[in-house]
Amino acid sequence: MKILSILLISILITSCVQTQKSLPNKPEGILIINSDESVEKYSIIQQEFETELSEIKITGINLAESSLQDNLVNPLLVYAIGSKAYSQASKVFKNKPLIFSSMINWRRFDITSYTYGVALELPVEMQLFMYSYLFPDIHTLGVLYSKSHNSQWFELAVSQAKEVGLSLYGKAVANTADVSKELKEILPKVDALWLISDPTVLHDANQVQQIFDTTAAMKKPIFAYSTLFTKYGAILTIAADLPTMGRQAAYLAQNILEQQIDEEKIQLPAGSHVTLNLKRIQEYGIKINHSALSSVENIIK
Repeated sequence: MKILSILLISILITSCVQTQKSLPNKPEGILIINSDESVEKYSIIQQEFETELSEIKITGINLAESSLQDNLVNPLLVYAIGSKAYSQASKVFKNKPLIFSSMINWRRFDITSYTYGVALELPVEMQLFMYSYLFPDIHTLGVLYSKSHNSQWFELAVSQAKEVGLSLYGKAVANTADVSKELKEILPKVDALWLISDPTVLHDANQVQQIFDTTAAMKKPIFAYSTLFTKYGAILTIAADLPTMGRQAAYLAQNILEQQIDEEKIQLPAGSHVTLNLKRIQEYGIKINHSALSSVENIIK
């Protein structure tokens, strides 16, 4: 009987210990979930976020090397960098403040009352105004996009293009294999190609090179969203500033923790860089508004 009592007590103690391990701790600090820290833009944003909030306990998970299931934590707030991170975080942390950044077209995701974020895309109207202001002879822009990633974005862009006197001619591509065919169909109908962030259209470096080679053969200029594309021959790039996006997310986090949210829950990027490829513009014989050059930060001659 004594041995049985000892065994029962041992089982109860073991059970209590296991229960305590499975129970969540008191909420503490911030959890950063990064889709892939080896991606430079994701890494830059995370570093800036951590620097701004250096006095707060921060735990990081790199989904390229680990999983949420392997890292049971109970944060006060979650910051997801990239689409993969947000998709997983929104399923696991349903009742906690969740900040996102670096998601292509955030409108296509499930956004709840707990969601905050910094959009990846710069304001559409700002970009369109710059195109119209710098290039008075360009009136029609072609856009290749996938419905799964950018259908909502394109609908918004069409309506805002009209306000600045531009027209958008869009073609939805179902898969990467269709890009070349749709590009050749769209180019004769437009003055320039507007390259947007879309993983179906810009599948890899070879796909990007093919797009630029095809447009160059027809002397059709390209506007793009990253300075990376200037080396391929884009005549104008308007890029969001990555460190600023990290600081914006940190500012949001600080205000949420202090319960002082009084601004927009989903913010547009606050900083940008404008680069003009004057050499390619001259090659194509494109008319430019020289009085607008003061709004350009970097000019490639």
